[in-house]
Amino acid sequence: MRFHFSRSVITYLILFGVALVITLTGCVGIAPRAYGDASPGRPSTDSADSPEHILWRSDFEQSNWLDNWQRRDRDSWGLENLEVLPDQSGQFSKVLRANYPAGSASPSVARTIGAPLGGGQFYGELGVTPCDALRLSYYVRFSDNFDFVKGGKLPGLFGGDGASGRAIPTGMDGFSTRYMWRRRGDGEVYAYLPTSAEHGTSLGRGNWRFRPGVWHHIEQEVVLNHPDQDDGRIRVWFDGDTVLDEEDVTFRRVDTLHLNGIFFSTFFGGGDPSWATPVSVYTDFADFVLYSVDVAPEIRPD
Repeated sequence: MRFHFSRSVITYLILFGVALVITLTGCVGIAPRAYGDASPGRPSTDSADSPEHILWRSDFEQSNWLDNWQRRDRDSWGLENLEVLPDQSGQFSKVLRANYPAGSASPSVARTIGAPLGGGQFYGELGVTPCDALRLSYYVRFSDNFDFVKGGKLPGLFGGDGASGRAIPTGMDGFSTRYMWRRRGDGEVYAYLPTSAEHGTSLGRGNWRFRPGVWHHIEQEVVLNHPDQDDGRIRVWFDGDTVLDEEDVTFRRVDTLHLNGIFFSTFFGGGDPSWATPVSVYTDFADFVLYSVDVAPEIRPD
């Protein structure tokens, strides 16, 4: 039996097949555009608990956990302050502990006044194909004696070369979306964007609050903008609640810049000793997961 299809039907099937491939890959080379509304407690997409949408995971069970992160050789420091330990709370098997000695702050403070170096930093490329939309999920717990002082950094996503340390990106070289804790544990996204001025851009400061001695679950979803539009988006969920939904964000000016992985960065600071921790403290991190984000590309008229 033979089937005969008109040219219009064949064209439709070809276009449908291309669209299906784009949808199934999860990571695409065009800026996504169609968003759903976030349901209470979870992101709007159905990918959060679907194994087929998990691109990468680290539960720190590996003997050499850094191999799984595919750490870049450059821009790394403080690895001696990071250690994998059993989770005494029993919620997780293993945790990654970041130690901050008394008097420690940012690397610049350590260099200028000889203060101890606290926390650590590196870029993890994870072996993931560069994408225009990703969601990062992990758990964090501050030690019972944690004094938030003036603030400090926590891991987020990055693209290109990344960005930090007052180096404002151009829109062609990189960006980053770390978190910060502020006084009293107030949280925010501290994003380095081409629109930032002198420092990173604070998004959602005080919309959520970290507490010492408690496991918190935090997720961020980043959707890059079209290079010729300021239409990017970043959303944050904290312990299951939507706490930030920032639209009209500019991450890039060229379509060759994508999301590349996790910017693991944690320390007190701030660029002067007033940010330093007065006592030795730590944070525990657990169950890092990177998800693809199912979004539809914008269809523009010819």
